[in-house]
Amino acid sequence: MLQIVGGPDWYPVVLALFGVLLAWLAQYDVRHRRIPNAALYPAIAAALALALAEPAAPWWSYAGGGLFAGALIVALELASRGGIGYGDAKLAALIGLLLGWPAVLVGLFVAFAVGAAAGLALVAGGRLARAEPMPFAPALAAGALAGLLVGQPVARFLWPGLT
Repeated sequence: MLQIVGGPDWYPVVLALFGVLLAWLAQYDVRHRRIPNAALYPAIAAALALALAEPAAPWWSYAGGGLFAGALIVALELASRGGIGYGDAKLAALIGLLLGWPAVLVGLFVAFAVGAAAGLALVAGGRLARAEPMPFAPALAAGALAGLLVGQPVARFLWPGLT
């Protein structure tokens, strides 16, 4: 996504603002164990509008990324019976809207890897009980950063038929 040739000058600034929002949401989730809808809903609306103005790919790539990421986390929430929250699903949908398809696959893979490593480290260090839920927004934010920086090229390399 950052490889925009001839794209608008404002686009990297908007992505940086979304990065600041993701960092704030991650720290909020760590402190309060929830992700506020008051921040998510306007951000999702802005990401949808940005998807329509995105110069690097068709809008449906970004809408598909958002739907895929949100639906995946909802499915995991239903399967885990509360182990992951709907706030995480809405945040994943926002990230999918920003990354687009297939970069969202890389972002989600990194998010799950970071979340698993952090969870294991916290449990091993005695800072988190095994059954205690862990804030997932920091891992999602890390996945979003990875997806934004290298998502498209890595996805094209790993899954050439998906692009």
